[in-house]
Amino acid sequence: MQMHLPRRRTLAAGVLAVTTAATAVAAGPVDASRNHQEFTVRIENVSNGFEYSQSGAFANPNAGAEPGPAFPGDFYEFSTYANPGENLSFATMLVQSNDWFFAPGGAGLALYDADGHPISGDVTDHINIYDAGTEIDQPVGEGADQAPRQSGPDTGADDPDNTVRRVTSLGAASQFISVTVTPGEGGHFTVRVTNTSGDSAVPGPIAPGVYTVGSGEAPLFATGHPDRGEGLEGVAEDGAAAPLAEALDARTGTATPIAPVFYAATWWDRPIFTEGRSMNGLGIELLAEDGSPAMLVEGYSVRPFGDVGAQPVPVGAEGPGPAFPGDAYEFTVSATPTQPLHFATMFVQTNDWFFSPSQEGIYLFDEHGDPISGDITDHVNIYDAGTEIDQVTGFGADQAPRQAGPNTGADDPINHVRIVSDNAGGYVKVTITPVG
Repeated sequence: MQMHLPRRRTLAAGVLAVTTAATAVAAGPVDASRNHQEFTVRIENVSNGFEYSQSGAFANPNAGAEPGPAFPGDFYEFSTYANPGENLSFATMLVQSNDWFFAPGGAGLALYDADGHPISGDVTDHINIYDAGTEIDQPVGEGADQAPRQSGPDTGADDPDNTVRRVTSLGAASQFISVTVTPGEGGHFTVRVTNTSGDSAVPGPIAPGVYTVGSGEAPLFATGHPDRGEGLEGVAEDGAAAPLAEALDARTGTATPIAPVFYAATWWDRPIFTEGRSMNGLGIELLAEDGSPAMLVEGYSVRPFGDVGAQPVPVGAEGPGPAFPGDAYEFTVSATPTQPLHFATMFVQTNDWFFSPSQEGIYLFDEHGDPISGDITDHVNIYDAGTEIDQVTGFGADQAPRQAGPNTGADDPINHVRIVSDNAGGYVKVTITPVG
């Protein structure tokens, strides 16, 4: 999803302070006798493909330490973040049924009003009861295949009507739950789901559930259509939230610019960073926090390590700047079979994360000595530089799009580089093409 960032503007005072030193340069003479091959490397920003900006599960009643059902008087509470235009959806089981659940309708619950102000207070009127259409219904509170009485999960017969539909026979959802939303600073919201069924005709627990925040339609289900097979059945029949939460997590992320790229094809092992070691005061800190490869280029261009440089200008742009979703950086690098490729570019919607191959780099020739070609995104990871404490991705006040100036965040108490994810594919696509 888009994060409503302006295109082709300076992200913040001093951010992406790319100087002429950060233009593509070569460090030292190229030795033609060592079988050099030129490659074009393209790093494309593909981070607009996420369906949700936030998702997760809620499982611990009354903010306790252990997961379990929430009985009358108990509550679940979770925190999330949202931008204007984004909606909240969630699902939690009506446990005294076969496959009924509580959820907002349609595209979810808008977390901002028409004027862009965050909502606050009781929103229970926006919550409905739905039938997942995955298990045939028995009398509410009496069925042998309902969770309090069944011999095991998923034991009921299939529903002949396999579509998700609204349930009205029990009346309003407000007989069973109440939902409140409390806004905080910087797009933060606290959501509380309280079990109020004690005085209802069918008192009983509610179960662990899932939530999403995004701008898409029908995020968890679509009425009149079958369950998608991603885990809503488990939530609605058995209160099993983990499978659906995992499926949602794979489609959750933050659209982000990436910043000018540092690259090096060198004989020296680990030229940019070393996992488990501090990078404070070094070039990777400036790149990871503020998007500038200038210090890395300056440091490596005075030594004959190989082909070293930076690309600060996105393809088709008139000058240096960030690459927004849909944009790309391209550069040409020369390497031999003994010179792995290293590169790094900032994950701009974070405090100090960056995209990079492992510290060993990527060798650009196969076992036969032939140059490689194609998509190498599988070799790209997301790293935390360990130089600035992390805030929520896309919302932190000390992250580049929002900070007052470079290097403004608090120090990270875990002061070393570590991997955040070995899957950068939702954010960048990296391809390599031999030249000639």
